Amino acid sequence: MDKEQNYLAPERMMRYAVFSIRNSLENGISYRRSFIVLKNGYGMIVRFTRLEDYAGIYSGRTYKPLQADPEPKLHFICGMLNYVIVENGKRLGVKHVFDITKPMLEEYFNSYAMTEKPEGGYHKESTVVTCIADVTAFMANLSRKFGGFVKVTRDELYVEKTIRLHTGKLEVRHIPDFQATGIFEENDGPFRDMPSRVMEILIPMAKKYAPDIAFGIALQAFAGLRAGEVCNVRQEGSKYGPGLRFVEVGGQVRRVEIDLTREYKLRSDDSDTGNIKKHRKQGVYPDFIKVFMEMYEFHKAYLKSADYEEEFAPMFVNANGLAMSYETYRRKFKTLINDHLRPWLINSTDPEFRLYGQMLYENNLGTHAMRHWFTVQLVLRGEDIANIQFWRGDKSPDSAFHYLQNKGDLVRELQITADRLISALLDIGGDADDE
Repeated sequence: MDKEQNYLAPERMMRYAVFSIRNSLENGISYRRSFIVLKNGYGMIVRFTRLEDYAGIYSGRTYKPLQADPEPKLHFICGMLNYVIVENGKRLGVKHVFDITKPMLEEYFNSYAMTEKPEGGYHKESTVVTCIADVTAFMANLSRKFGGFVKVTRDELYVEKTIRLHTGKLEVRHIPDFQATGIFEENDGPFRDMPSRVMEILIPMAKKYAPDIAFGIALQAFAGLRAGEVCNVRQEGSKYGPGLRFVEVGGQVRRVEIDLTREYKLRSDDSDTGNIKKHRKQGVYPDFIKVFMEMYEFHKAYLKSADYEEEFAPMFVNANGLAMSYETYRRKFKTLINDHLRPWLINSTDPEFRLYGQMLYENNLGTHAMRHWFTVQLVLRGEDIANIQFWRGDKSPDSAFHYLQNKGDLVRELQITADRLISALLDIGGDADDE
């Protein structure tokens, strides 16, 4: 298989691809299984492989969680397989995955780092590093399993290095023995900065123009949830247990806990709603509980007029009464930004608003901006690495460390007082001006 496939009939053109399917147990616990398959030119699956077995997820362990799924790793692996075997197999003399050598992997990694993405720009450094790590682990697992049949060895793939952790401790690790050359862009990564003054406009605007996702924005901005996790939140009366729990003291809510410990079946059609990156019980940051509860009451009132499958009691529903998917949530958020927030900012008499509105014409603001805003608020409130990791629901402290490294810039650019923020957000009775 190589570039000459372009001249073959579609039914003879083969490419590696990722195929995922969602399953659920009788008690409603949902999980996903992903596979590396071969598809023809029509996009039809021709053959299932067993290559996903070597993606390295929980390999060598005696226990594997049901929800463990290698899907993110498989996209990187398929990219390498298509480059080396499908697109350049004839030139490189490769007909089977066992034929892949270290120089071929080096060529692919450099190609991945240097090739412009379809939407423009280049892969950021962290993505290239992850690609190298996942593909290297895949080839190492193949070599461990099949020994001399595989041309590349584990010793070729890794080098032992002593690194200093952010805690100052030295640790010996096996690092992939590759170095890809890429193109650095100053605007590396997605555009996600949102001034707090703009957040004060967005919250009431969401209530007015996107009432079905307004509370989802609150979950992201005040509890740090990812968009896929928002779509996994259940109502209090769910048969799987309350999606939210509240602790009241003296008639006031003092703590709010969101149940993200498991993914459950939330739709009768078994369609995927979104993924939970880290299974946990996530708290709402104390400073935001009051405004969070205001938004929750608003959403409960909205649900009274909405049709939904009561058996599953999803917190967010689409126009068909089914649990809202991540893609629908993302699309509705994009519409809110592009059709309502951006025009309002452009037409504002405030020069700062107009400038930010112009930036939104040049950059796409994604749902992750809410989680980023939440993290900035944690930094500005003096939280340390451990607390930032806790409130964000991260598996590692790396993200928290990155934010703290840039604390000085955040303080200079985004510093606000908590009193002003909460006061503005609580004024949700007033609608944003019409465009």
